Amino acid sequence: MRRIPCTQCPTHHHCIVRDLTPDQLEDYRAASVCATYRPRQILFHEGAPADGLYFLCLGAVKLFQSDRFGRDHILTVAGPGDVLSELSLDGPETHAVSAEALSECQVSHLSRDALTALLQRHPLLGVRLLSALGRALGAARRKVGELALKRAEGRLAELLLQLSHADDPHGAWSAHVTLAYSRREIAEMIGVSTETAIRLLARLKQKRVIETDHRELVVIDRERLARLANHDAP
Repeated sequence: MRRIPCTQCPTHHHCIVRDLTPDQLEDYRAASVCATYRPRQILFHEGAPADGLYFLCLGAVKLFQSDRFGRDHILTVAGPGDVLSELSLDGPETHAVSAEALSECQVSHLSRDALTALLQRHPLLGVRLLSALGRALGAARRKVGELALKRAEGRLAELLLQLSHADDPHGAWSAHVTLAYSRREIAEMIGVSTETAIRLLARLKQKRVIETDHRELVVIDRERLARLANHDAP
């Protein structure tokens, strides 16, 4: 994957640097380290020292935790503009999750010292960072609520709606969804067993809500899928 500069990035409007002037943007680029990752590459491991913040520029990254039996549990799938890690500015900290690239990704990393210096020079960057962290917190709370209150079929419907927007950098709707995830990963994302996820997909297919062909999924009835995601469809 060829690295794309911020000024040419198709998802620049999602990023925390979107309102910076050219001089400020150059300051950010000089302070950060940009890297690309192939699918299935690990960005960082749960429990490893957290020495900076990771920002996802392009692609998709899954954030997950592993239980004592070695099973992975996907907490979220991050998209462009998302902050992938947490960081204490006043002391050592370790990563609470692991991060793995699901597609070709471009990621920007700011060390603790570089981030502190940038925030002091460019307060607007701090405002955008707070906004990004607020979105991440909101998403985490919604995830907890869904696992506690929403039926498994509703959680799957919500996930498929999210994935139908994921392939386009501007978030445009697409009925054709390329599943970059295995059935096991889909199960992890909605908090069920792999067998249950397979049964739920088959049930949506029987209801003529979706059609599947290997890793290609077509949403036939978007309205009904949305109703299922909100608990009010039979």
